[in-house]
Amino acid sequence: MLWTAKVSSKGQVTIPKPVREQLGLKPGSQVVFVVRDDRVELEPMKGSILEWYGAISVEGPQDFKAVREQTMAIVAEEVAHEGQGD
Repeated sequence: MLWTAKVSSKGQVTIPKPVREQLGLKPGSQVVFVVRDDRVELEPMKGSILEWYGAISVEGPQDFKAVREQTMAIVAEEVAHEGQGD
């Protein structure tokens, strides 16, 4: 099936009811947007980040403050580029 929706001035889109029902989306459900070329796929988010705990093994002590600061710098740079139309 094909459904359309209009993007609001705030960038919001209402997911059509048949799509919400098919995906089992309820108020408060989280979704994931996957961008592939010029397409966007919407998927229900299943589970939580806590399910990934221990998925990557590390050796020795970790400097999580440095990791957090580096991550924040990367995100800030990406947000700055978005504002420039890149």
